Amino acid sequence: MSSPNNPTEMVITTEPQKQQNGAELIFRREDDWTEEEISKWRPNEYERNLVNLTWSDDFDFLYELGTTIYTYIFDHNPQAKLLFIKIHRHGDEWMQSADFRTQALKFVQTISYAAKNLYHMEDCLQMRLFEIGENHVKYASRGFKPEYWDIFLDAMEYALTNHIASTSTLNAQERADATRVWRQLAHYIIVHMKYGYLAKEIQNNKEGVKTSVSETSSIKHSQSDAIL
Repeated sequence: MSSPNNPTEMVITTEPQKQQNGAELIFRREDDWTEEEISKWRPNEYERNLVNLTWSDDFDFLYELGTTIYTYIFDHNPQAKLLFIKIHRHGDEWMQSADFRTQALKFVQTISYAAKNLYHMEDCLQMRLFEIGENHVKYASRGFKPEYWDIFLDAMEYALTNHIASTSTLNAQERADATRVWRQLAHYIIVHMKYGYLAKEIQNNKEGVKTSVSETSSIKHSQSDAIL
């Protein structure tokens, strides 16, 4: 029993809230979704329309979004810079480099692919995200860690939330809904990349595949940066 000096700690469950009749509430906080639920998430027509209304293939938009994402990543996890050799060889001028512009656009192209394939999530999008995740196993020797997926997710949410907040063509409710939908899509993207990464890691372990010293050196000094 709790007391004023020892209050009961509030526990936030990952289970969806229920109405009195047992039905799930339509709107839930994103944090209430489990990884399994997110992996099976499918937006409805209204949600797909919100994605279309808040996305653009305009170069300036894509570059600004990519810049915000990577700036967030590097500010919050400086170790992630080791994954992007081509960018940080420019020193303090990395943000003005052509290499950074290329990398920034590479990330948002993945988001753009997801936004354009909301009608083909099972037969197209999942496979693409899974393959990107698999590809990142080869960057483990450069320092890529599974927990880096979380900082990528945080960066996506931060950049997309700020973008939607400044979208004047939507009313307040639509902006709130669009923020929720984009956060769910960001989670979906990262979850399926994680699945690919972990599956490839397990496969390599079973097959006894290890990166040799020469391969490690080659990867570390490669001019090919990570996809994300």
